[in-house]
Amino acid sequence: MQDENEDSNDFSFLHFYLNEHKDSSVDSAREHVQQMISDTWTHLNEDYISPNPFSIPFKKICLNLARIVPLMYIYDDNNHLPMLERHMKTLLSLD
Repeated sequence: MQDENEDSNDFSFLHFYLNEHKDSSVDSAREHVQQMISDTWTHLNEDYISPNPFSIPFKKICLNLARIVPLMYIYDDNNHLPMLERHMKTLLSLD
């Protein structure tokens, strides 16, 4: 299995999945993760456009928070989150 710092930001889930599904390969576990992500985005988008008690601004905030989650898992060599830092600075106009 690849090292966590390589091209595998989903390492924790892959490790868990492979422990639970001993007959699975790393590739099939990655496919499973990608399908789960795709299904979740489908549900989020359906919830956004469907009538519900939440306001449009609240639903936009929720979608935007979901969009930044992957940025929270991209560490540099110093265990910092450079992508998240850049986005937050841009968002808050602190460049």
